[in-house]
Amino acid sequence: MNYIKQLTYFFNKSTADPNFTPTHMSLFIALFQCWNQARFPKKIQIIRDDIMRLAKINSKATYHKAMTYLHKNAYIEYKPSYNPLKGSEIGFFPPTNIHSKTNTEPVQNLSTRPLNEPYNKQTTNIIKDNISPRASSKKDTSDQKLIRLKNQDIIAYTDNPRQIPPQIFAVEEFFISNKSTLQEAQKFLNHYTANGWLVGGRSPMLDWKASAKNWIANSSRFNKNANSNATTRPQQLHTTPKKNYFEPL
Repeated sequence: MNYIKQLTYFFNKSTADPNFTPTHMSLFIALFQCWNQARFPKKIQIIRDDIMRLAKINSKATYHKAMTYLHKNAYIEYKPSYNPLKGSEIGFFPPTNIHSKTNTEPVQNLSTRPLNEPYNKQTTNIIKDNISPRASSKKDTSDQKLIRLKNQDIIAYTDNPRQIPPQIFAVEEFFISNKSTLQEAQKFLNHYTANGWLVGGRSPMLDWKASAKNWIANSSRFNKNANSNATTRPQQLHTTPKKNYFEPL
């Protein structure tokens, strides 16, 4: 049998088919290979697992969907066998009126989702749906109370100079109000955060504003000393560049 003509007919037909997909192509080529190994009889019997493995199809639903499409469009003639000990029959290139017989012939068609199709599952929040309106209102009021208490804690936390450690924006505002810089405020926070808010490395800090005032005073004095040292340049030695080292001292 000249299978070249059969393949040419198949490729011409599949090229003109706008709904033909790579899955259909893979399944048909796998069936054609089994037909070739059987020396091109009129019909062959196939085993689904072997064809799926040869066609690289993992989903049974995709396999049956592609097989149904090939059957309806007269690429093959598919007669499924519902006996697990007997393979299904496949005939190649049936007459074009095969689509009129598809209504009477049983074809396996699973309703499960194919592997290569997206899975859109609508889920509902069971816990949220089962909450009564009264319980949800109680939850809202408790949340509002919690937010109000948190805001009160923040106000008390920022206004209390004995609260250790202080908040960052409170320290920055204090440094700015005392004519210092944000850089010094950050240095203050980094220093005392590193040593656990201990004064002198031993005693716990009792009033961070008092420590901040000392920091501002020391930083201004230190900056003045640094500027004065930067203006004075070291004097060079008054020596001549040309010396005779052979002369005795």
